[in-house]
Parts: sequence; structure tokens; C-alpha cells
Amino acid sequence: MQLIEYRNHFYKELKTVYSLTEIQIFLKRLVKYYFDWDPTFIAIHPNYALSQSETAQLDFVLLELKKNKPIQYILNETFFMGHSFYVDESVLIPRPETEELVSWMLSDFPLSKDKLNVLDIGTGSGCISIALVKENPNLNITAIDVSPSAIEVAKKNAKRHKADVHFLQSDIIILSNWGQSLDVIVSNPPYIKLEEKNEMLSNVLDYEPHLALFTSEDDSLFFYKKITAFAEINLKTKGVLYFEINPKCEEALKKMISSYSFMDIVVGNDIFGKNRMLKAIKK
Repeated sequence: MQLIEYRNHFYKELKTVYSLTEIQIFLKRLVKYYFDWDPTFIAIHPNYALSQSETAQLDFVLLELKKNKPIQYILNETFFMGHSFYVDESVLIPRPETEELVSWMLSDFPLSKDKLNVLDIGTGSGCISIALVKENPNLNITAIDVSPSAIEVAKKNAKRHKADVHFLQSDIIILSNWGQSLDVIVSNPPYIKLEEKNEMLSNVLDYEPHLALFTSEDDSLFFYKKITAFAEINLKTKGVLYFEINPKCEEALKKMISSYSFMDIVVGNDIFGKNRMLKAIKK
């Protein structure tokens, strides 16, 4: 089959599931991933005859995409802060708004001689910790997750990027005393209530790990409360707590955090103007 014929077939098979723009992005990403062809290859070589093995690779992905499976899980690859990360269905796919949280932290803590002790709670793929330490090697980062599978993914990514991060399987629900004072705590915790399932897209609900999406109780602030209580005990004076947040819970979250020993609570917007991150200073 010629490449132009396969492109038309690919578009036809997916047009009821995705927009034309998404389909075009998928195909360009696939030919780059599998064959190392530039995005212009299809336009320049429309009559290229696909081999049997090339067609089989594309057909496999096509079938998975028709099931609404995220392409990041199909290829086991996503990009975060310009870096390639391995992902599978045991970890969330990193979002652009999380990149903005990392950028905020890096602007607050530029490269310096001071070693800062940082704890990343609910690390998933390890994207936050790895991106931070690649930009600022003076950060002494430990990252925890309740999921052993997530920790294995994070370790794989740290090895890929030669990032010096200590990963540890641990449950923040039962964790109380860290054993040493921390300068920074960062977390993108689960905050979706089970009753909100019907509002979610199938590509998220059917494939991304529910452990990382949903609160264990019917309370959007459940993990925020646990982490803030932990930070109250383990953050140094003037230590900083960072959260990625649900815009719906902003006011309740600020009220909860201010009931502890925190001040200067600041909420940051993402590129769409939504309140998606929060910073608070320990008194």
C-alpha cells in the first residue's frame, strides 16, 4: 500500500473518534517514532510503498487508537519539559499544567550553592522530580508513591535521564514523621471524587490509574489535608509547600491550609487562565 493510501485509510478509520488535527498529529508522531521520518515525509513521498512490517506497526496502533487508548500508553512515551519519559498504565500521563508548576518552582529556587531537601509526594512517572533535578542538581530530592509499579516507572525514567532522585514506595495516608526537616514539599495528589466519573473522558477513565485520579474518600481535599498535616510537622520554618490543584476547590483548599501554620498562600494560573497551582510558606 502506498503511503498516501494508508494516510487516507488512517483518517477514515479514526474520524468518528478524533478531530482531523488530532489524527494528523498521531500519524506524524507514529512515522517519526517507528521509522524516524520527518513530518514532511508523507507530503514529499506520497507514493512510498509501505512494507508489510511497516504496515503492521501502523495497523497495531490504529486498532489501539480506535479503542480510545492514549497514544502515550501505546508508544510508552510522553514528553515533559522537553524530555522524553516512559509511561504505562500504572502512572498518569504528565500534563502541560504540571510543567507550569515545575517552572514556578525553578523560578523560586534557581541554581545555587544551597542544598535544599525536597519531597515529591505521589510522584507517578517521576516527571516533577526528574525535571527539577535536571535543571537544578543542587536539589536533594526524594520522591514517594503508594504504587510499587509507579516507583518502578519513575526509577526507569531517572535512569534514562541520569537523574539523582531517591524513589521510595510509601503511603502518605499513614506517613507522619519524615525524620529530617524539609525545605520543599510538592504534590499533584488525587482530587477527583468517585461521583465525578461520569464527567470524565473515556480515554482517561478507561486507561489512566484510578489510584492516581480518585480520592480514597468522598472528599476532594482528602489528600491535600493529609499532605498539609504532614507538611505542618516536617517542613522547616519558611519551608514551601506546592500543590497542583483543582480550580473548583481553590477557596476550600486555601481555607484549609490557612488553618495550619502557613502564610503567604498564592495561587497561580495555567496558560488557560485557570487556577491550577498553589504555594504556601510555613510560618
